[in-house]
Amino acid sequence: MKIAVNARVTQFAMGGQQRVAAEIATRLGSLTELVPDRPLGGMKAHAWEQIVLPVRARGHLLWSPSATGPVLKARQVVTLHDVAFLDVPEYFSRSFTAFYKALLPVLVKRVDRVVTVSDFSRKRIAATLHIDESRIDVIANGVSGHFRPYAPQDVAVTRAALDLPARYLLLQATSDRRKNLAATLRAWAIAQRALPDDILLVVSGNLGRAHVFGAVTALPDVPRTRFVGYVEEAHMGPLMAGADAFLFPSLYEGFGLPIVEAMACSTPVLTAAATATEEIAGGAALLVDPASDAAIADGIVALMRDEGLRTRLAAEGLVRARHFSWDGAAEQYRTLFRALGADL
Repeated sequence: MKIAVNARVTQFAMGGQQRVAAEIATRLGSLTELVPDRPLGGMKAHAWEQIVLPVRARGHLLWSPSATGPVLKARQVVTLHDVAFLDVPEYFSRSFTAFYKALLPVLVKRVDRVVTVSDFSRKRIAATLHIDESRIDVIANGVSGHFRPYAPQDVAVTRAALDLPARYLLLQATSDRRKNLAATLRAWAIAQRALPDDILLVVSGNLGRAHVFGAVTALPDVPRTRFVGYVEEAHMGPLMAGADAFLFPSLYEGFGLPIVEAMACSTPVLTAAATATEEIAGGAALLVDPASDAAIADGIVALMRDEGLRTRLAAEGLVRARHFSWDGAAEQYRTLFRALGADL
């Protein structure tokens, strides 16, 4: 039995889940990608997935790598990164939440296996979608090669391209309110009073996708803050490597891939003592309460005032990042697919 990949989303968009799927698929060899003839959005895309895709996937084991899949296709592996839409529905648009609440409880009970990316997500999927944990495999994400320590001259090229100062903190956030952007900006307004004037907060990420996350809430106007928007892949690694610290005090994560990407760049990390981020950090990051502006601010100040702490976390983070490999993740998928009768 051959493997077909549900590429409805991954072929036409590139976000975190799509990047994960691409990293795995490129390492698995010859796979049949099933995709609409043209990009589809909204209900048209979901209709294609539910009606057309199961017909085209006949005779194949189908891998659906981005949370959704056709309920009519039992010979299927679905990768579900988290169940935030059930745990924190207030962070999503009503239409997005309603669709997933209707689809996923049926889908996960019909398919051969569910894959997720952390022990935290495994437990939450089992509890909220009412399936046994034994039907859920944990395959952690990896780190792409362009996240690594960079020479000063490479960092300088990126700083010049993005018009950044020599010293900055990096925050990666989107319109997804789980990323805690507004609270981190408020915390930065507090923390900067205790830090040198030459340190800037740089915020990268796309603030669009209101159809998923709802309208972006009003953000505080905080001095010494630079929004750089979407950053091209060529600059993302040097941008992380050049930061004095990486901030990721997210309210809810099924994994938290930017944590290990920053660690792989030898950049000290501040993240949340909550959901999967503490699990993924593995003791190699400074943990704070993401629900407290004051706690985030105190963490920023503590990290920036203690060079020894930053040095220690940078070294421990490099070691921790080596636990996360795309080659290893792909091998785990290969083993799973073969156990289900696929020819790989």
